[in-house]
Amino acid sequence: MSLLQNIKRGVQQRPQRVIIYGPEGVGKSTLAAGLPAPLFLDTEEGTQHMNVDRIQVDHYGAMLEALQDIYKEARNGNLPYKTLVIDTGDRLWDMCARQVIRDYNASPKDGKISSIESIGYGKGYAQASEMFVNLLSVFDNCRSAGLHIAVICHCRVETVNPPEGEAYTMYTIKINAPAKQAITAKEKLKEWGDAILFCNYVTTFTDGGKAKGGELRAVYTEHRATWEAKNRHGMPAVMAMDAGEISRLLFGEGCGPSGNAPAGEKQAPPPAQQEKPAPSLADQLAAVINDVPGALNFLAYKKEIQPGQGLEAVSEKFASFILSAPDRFNTAVLQYNTPAAQ
Repeated sequence: MSLLQNIKRGVQQRPQRVIIYGPEGVGKSTLAAGLPAPLFLDTEEGTQHMNVDRIQVDHYGAMLEALQDIYKEARNGNLPYKTLVIDTGDRLWDMCARQVIRDYNASPKDGKISSIESIGYGKGYAQASEMFVNLLSVFDNCRSAGLHIAVICHCRVETVNPPEGEAYTMYTIKINAPAKQAITAKEKLKEWGDAILFCNYVTTFTDGGKAKGGELRAVYTEHRATWEAKNRHGMPAVMAMDAGEISRLLFGEGCGPSGNAPAGEKQAPPPAQQEKPAPSLADQLAAVINDVPGALNFLAYKKEIQPGQGLEAVSEKFASFILSAPDRFNTAVLQYNTPAAQ
């Protein structure tokens, strides 16, 4: 049989691998709880205040056992869940590190260790990263059984020193190891994800022009110099933390707790697909601006918008200037928001 007979055309719907990361308390777990029929693997008791279904796991062996059982049940069609949520990815790496220490202490070597750093030449970190990557493969087994996988992570701020230009800081996924030792696990996690969603607070302004943060929150879906993000679904660059809309775009379905529609109840047919509208001016701006919250600060300072307004308030004339010279605008935003420059 010719291989050409195996050619397939068009979009193929498959379970998605999603990474959700951001600062403490921004609402990452709450967002994940709104994904389709979620089951949490809680590694740090972070869901105790939430009305969700969970399995508590506190070590590497328990995680493997839980994943194997979930895979078997999903494979047999006995699992009433659609999304497996790992809360959190950085604690998952900690489990791997602790298992490396256990394995080392169980071997017939002289002396015992209490820190992974005691295994010389970075070998301990390398072993932990290898175990972490192995868990990603186990997640993929669950995905092959029909489950979406969402991994929640905290974030850290790192300094980037580009070959050209000045150093700057960016939000990145947190792995609880020194930056150099964390690279392997973090890069593999980023490659593994179909989507990386960065959740953060949005800075607004009072009537007096003072910065005010902590009330509005947003999800960023495209990579910028100041944060890591990606998606393969044509999502808006900046979105509200709306699990329903995110689920629709990522998974093609709505959000909610576990379980299907009640027996005998007819579900509404899916809406007819409509031609995707042209991106709005605000979306075009968000696509070229590296730091949207910082840009809003700068635009309010320049009196191009009123304090508290978003990109949709930018005039067409000034928006045209930004779109024609985004690098120049991003440099001005960076300089304005750098404390030494103010």
